[in-house]
Amino acid sequence: EDKLPAAQEMLAELKLDWHQAAGIGDDWPDLPVLRRCQLACAPVQAHIEVRNIAHFITQQPGGAGAAREFCDLLLGASGSYVKLLDRYGQ
Repeated sequence: EDKLPAAQEMLAELKLDWHQAAGIGDDWPDLPVLRRCQLACAPVQAHIEVRNIAHFITQQPGGAGAAREFCDLLLGASGSYVKLLDRYGQ
């Protein structure tokens, strides 16, 4: 399935552009989306072509913590990680 139209539609609904987008993927169908994202990520076991364009490769494989690692990366970059940790750590 072509994921690009769905990603473009989601960005339009959120009134965002590709320079504001981050994505994670592991195989060829993810390439068109990841090539447009400002931050492209791949799990460690992703196809070599995906890893080659990724700005960040997780240490954890997909299905075993890669999504959590990706979310933590975004939260840290946005400055939200510590705030949320404080909120949930109470």
